[in-house]
Amino acid sequence: MADRLPVTGLVAEAWRLAARSFVPGLRWLGALVLASGLYTVALESASGGGSVLALALLAAVFCAGVAWSLSIYRTMLGQQTGSFLSLAHANISIYTAFLFVSVFIVFFLGILPGILLEVSGRTDLGAETDPAIVQAAIRDMLPTPYGAVLLIACALGLWALCFFAIRLLLVGAATVRSGETLVFRTWPWTKGHALRLGLAALGTHVLPFAVAVGLNAALAGVLGDGSVAGFLRGSIGALLLAPFILAGHGLAVSALPRLAPAPGPTEEIASAA
Repeated sequence: MADRLPVTGLVAEAWRLAARSFVPGLRWLGALVLASGLYTVALESASGGGSVLALALLAAVFCAGVAWSLSIYRTMLGQQTGSFLSLAHANISIYTAFLFVSVFIVFFLGILPGILLEVSGRTDLGAETDPAIVQAAIRDMLPTPYGAVLLIACALGLWALCFFAIRLLLVGAATVRSGETLVFRTWPWTKGHALRLGLAALGTHVLPFAVAVGLNAALAGVLGDGSVAGFLRGSIGALLLAPFILAGHGLAVSALPRLAPAPGPTEEIASAA
């Protein structure tokens, strides 16, 4: 187990792995792009996101994404281990854990501005106050010490989510390598390495995600409205996120042998199969 992770080495290896796994996973990327476009059309339709069709297409997006991830991990690891169900189980477990943590953070950050406004003396604001007036009051409060408290709390909330994500970075790669669902069993493996993994993630997660969001926002105003535009928004949005997903998987695979314990007998048998 490495004592000190090579940040630039991890980033370079992650992108090399991403490039190597792009072509083998094209069919599943195509399925994800198609499902994302159709889901966006259904979501923006008159019936909205609660329709049966939209929910079915959301499930299709999830399944295509898991199948693509499985293909990526297998190519990067160089072994045909893991299964769709084990990786889907791991993803659902992570999503549930993130939802649980996010609810508490969002709830706290949602009530904190009201508390700070009350403490700062803005007693003229109440439950019936126009939201625009409340937002203006919050903006006026930002340059004050109360605003600093709010900004620090938001930064800590974001840090907590990022820390949680970094500590669970190896889940997908470890699940595919071992052939069984691993979630919090990978938590100890990243202990003491969150900072360097976070620095590496700037080049594999943050940068490609920021580029994807920026390009998607620029295209949104060009595509216009309608079903065709909705399909293009969803499909292009999924395609723009491909480098983010590929490089993110690459970082996990690059860090896995440096941080994980040696494969046990079960993993060795699965790898040889």
